[in-house]
Amino acid sequence: MNDEWLNFRHLFAFWTVARTGSFTRAATQMRVAQSAVSAQVAELEGYFEERLLVRNHRSVSLTPFGQELLGHASGIFAQSRAINSELKDKKTETVGRVLRVGVVGGASRNFVFRLIERYRARGPRGRVVVTTGSYEELYGLLRRSELDTIVTLELPKKADMGVVTYRKLGESRLCIAGVPQLIVKLRGRRALGPVEVFMFRHPFEVEVLERHVRPRLGAAITVSLETDDVPLLRFFANSGEGLAVLPRVGLLEDLESGIVDAIDLDHCPEVNIYGIALQEGLRGVGPDPLHFWPLEP
Repeated sequence: MNDEWLNFRHLFAFWTVARTGSFTRAATQMRVAQSAVSAQVAELEGYFEERLLVRNHRSVSLTPFGQELLGHASGIFAQSRAINSELKDKKTETVGRVLRVGVVGGASRNFVFRLIERYRARGPRGRVVVTTGSYEELYGLLRRSELDTIVTLELPKKADMGVVTYRKLGESRLCIAGVPQLIVKLRGRRALGPVEVFMFRHPFEVEVLERHVRPRLGAAITVSLETDDVPLLRFFANSGEGLAVLPRVGLLEDLESGIVDAIDLDHCPEVNIYGIALQEGLRGVGPDPLHFWPLEP
């Protein structure tokens, strides 16, 4: 290896292994054999005459020297992203790009649909690939650069704050929803009798039931279901079997068509929707995915 020039192919192999935490995942992402990645990292270690990675049975960790080199490498490949954004992407913007979105289970599909529609309306229509799952599953894909961004109702985990960046995309009030006959009685303060309630599990552990729902409905309620699955709660709101407590954004079409009616819980904390992405230095080439999400009007 020439002592005057750092081999950036070897540096990229090291950077990819460090970001994915695995030689196997790095090889898959780079579309080369694992032995080639191992050889490139070994040559880089020979160049610096320093050990960069500690190879464990299932994963790798960085040595102090490797951690320092990762910071430099992240800056270099962030600059590569900026060059692509300024020069190469201008030539291909009519073709569009693939935006890979992870949607955490509790996020409203209605909100995600409108988010993607506004994204598509802003310029050339690239392809959008949507994956659903738990935060932990999707964060693993994000960390391995298999996703560009995650849409979720929760802030990033504290342990992830040094790796990701986030942005609030919108918010929605919680409401009590059901077929119009039930909501008319509720608005008129008429006795509903015993009623089944299907509850949204609030991500911030607010006492929604006792502080906001029970005082509005009275004591004669039975909580039959508690879930963070907004589409499921929408079905229960439509069923006529009881009342569903969920974010209003989850049933906008049903409200507009008159299939259901709803009463907002005005003094209850709103549900926020966030977009999460890797910090710039840890992303591969390509524009900032959070830049593509327009805020809720």
